[in-house]
Formats: sequence, C-alpha cells, structure tokens
Amino acid sequence: MHLGWLVLMAEVAERIPVALLGAGGIVAQRFIQRLSNHPWFELVAVAASHRSAGNDIDTLPWILDEPAPAMPPLTVAALDSEGIVDEFKRSEVRIIFSALPADIASIYEPIFAEAGFAVLSNASAHRHAVGVPLVIADLNPHHLLLLRARNEDERGFIACSTNCTVVPVALPLKPLWDMLGFSRVQVRTEQALSGGGRHLLEAATEKGSVDPEILGEEEKVAAELLRILGRASAAGNQPANIEIEVDCRRVMEKHGHLVHVVVELNQLVSREELLEWWAGPTPRAQSLGLPSAPTPPLRFIDGIPNAARDRFAGAESHENTEMKTGPDPASDLRAGMAVTIGAIEINGTTLKFSALADNTLRGAAGGCVLLAELLLAENLIP
Repeated sequence: MHLGWLVLMAEVAERIPVALLGAGGIVAQRFIQRLSNHPWFELVAVAASHRSAGNDIDTLPWILDEPAPAMPPLTVAALDSEGIVDEFKRSEVRIIFSALPADIASIYEPIFAEAGFAVLSNASAHRHAVGVPLVIADLNPHHLLLLRARNEDERGFIACSTNCTVVPVALPLKPLWDMLGFSRVQVRTEQALSGGGRHLLEAATEKGSVDPEILGEEEKVAAELLRILGRASAAGNQPANIEIEVDCRRVMEKHGHLVHVVVELNQLVSREELLEWWAGPTPRAQSLGLPSAPTPPLRFIDGIPNAARDRFAGAESHENTEMKTGPDPASDLRAGMAVTIGAIEINGTTLKFSALADNTLRGAAGGCVLLAELLLAENLIP
C-alpha cells in the first residue's frame, strides 16, 4: 500500500462532511450510492429542486438497478432557500458534489464556490470557463495546477468532470498522444439511455425505441477531448491541436457508453508496443491507492466490449447473485470505474479500437468522487 495513502487515511480518520446538489435523478442517486459507504466522505446535507425538497432522501423513489444503500437521516433542502449556504456551513461541509442540470448549475454552483466551498460538478455549465479545471483524475491531474493559487488563499472553487462519453475515448488516447502523437481522430458512439437522464430512460423503455439523435453532443465531446489532451498551467489551458470527427447516437441500452475510435498515428507502432504504453506508467490516482481508482484503469479483451459483460469493469468483488446485476457500487467503489478496450486493429499508422465505460459510474458520479479523492490527497481542498 502507498505510504501517502496511509498518511492520508490517518488524517481522515473522521470522514469529511460533504453535500450534494440534486436528489432524484440518476446521477444524484449514483452520488448517494457512492457516498453511502465511502471511507473518506460523509454525506451530511442534500439540496434540490422543490420536487424533492422537504422529503427524506430514503423516501424518494429509488431508480437505480441495485438495491438502495442505507442512507443517513437527511431531509432534502430547497436549493433556492435563503439560508442554504449557512446551513451547509453549520454542517461543516467542505466539498459539494453537483448533479444539477446545466442551466441550474450555472446559477448555483458559483454561489457555493464564492462562499468558500469546493464544488465538484458533473454538469456541463462550467466545463469551458476560464480558471475551471476539467479533469479525469487518472488522466490529466496536472490540470489541477489551476487551483494551487486559490487553495493557498483557502478560497472555494469549481472543478468539473467531463462529459460521460469523453472518458472511454480520452483514457486510451492519452498514452498515445504522449508517446506518439496523432493528427486525426474519428469517434462513433453508441450511448446508453441513462446518459439522457431518468425521464428519457423511462420513456424509451416504455416505448421500446429512442430517437438516436443527441443534439449538440458531437460538439461537446470534441471540445472536451481537445481540452483534456491539451496543456494546462496556472495561467490557463491550451487545447490540443488535433482534427476530431464525432458521430454520436443514442441506442436501446440502459447503461454503458460504447465508442468506436479510429486514430491516425504519427508513426508506425506494433501491437506489443501499443499494449505496453497502455499498461503504464501507473497514473497518480492509482499510485496513491485512492478508494475509487481502478487498478489498472484500462482492461483489454478480444472483440467488442458490451455492457452486459463489461460495465462493472474494475470491480474488486464478485458478482452479487441476489442483485443479478453485478457487483454493488455502494460497497465496491471500483466497480464500473475501469474502461474496457477491445477489437484492436493496426494497419500501418491507422489504429482502430472500441471501448466501453459505465456512463453513470465512471462517466459521472464515480468519476467526480474520484476527483474529490485526488483533490484531498493533493491537499487542494480549502
């Protein structure tokens, strides 16, 4: 076990109070699930819209496939209530996780950041804002340099996790970008219903079909991928210079985003070299042994990954036969946190592969909780 992790665990012998913005949606309930047994974080406050406000969190309809975990006795506060900031401060909250829709996040996340909280957002509202790092914890932790000056003054901030489709594209591409470079990437996606939220999932399941178009998704994926692969410093971010084509489609799958990627590499590479670069070096999150960091972050198979078999990649526990859905993400924090890569083909300088990640675990709440673990380990929480 990493020495730094042991030291950190000694420092967080009492779990750190955290709050959640959102309550009834898929991602909000993933946060509740991930935080219910977390060794470092304790959920002490929840705020949401008036649809959920006033209800105890354990009385809200549970919409995830897995059984609801044991929840703390918390009543959902109204997000727009006048005293919500003071209420969070009385609860000694240090970290706020946001599962808000983008339009609402754009209003409320800055309020909490300005009040001194570390706001870790799954919303898209501030992913391209100046001074806001966009981070996949085990891919570009150096982008957290943007927070160093703020941390020294003990000021609050917003840090964002990426679009859920970016993760299975960016994690395999980053080692290749660092080692070889490439000029062009084509991405074709098959995105699960849960990526469109609770209402889309329920409506499509009832109807038996879904509109494959996802408005604005191609532009989001391309822009975030460029920023993730780009350079960052305390002065700002410089996107990577790559030609990217993205074609996004919604499919009749409940969970798990599958991507098919074609990369034009800058030089020839053998399959053995490729697998070696994908296997190491160990990312910072894994070397620290963070509770949600899968080891290794990339998993390789023959053929095309599929959600039924691969969405819980990274799990340390065995399948729960009672649940019939795989390991329980409430107790196994690494379940669904690894990316599965398959169908690898190399022809000259053209590389093709397919990759799958669970969009609500790795691509949303799980990735955001992992980011919080990294911020805490790097002493960046005010």
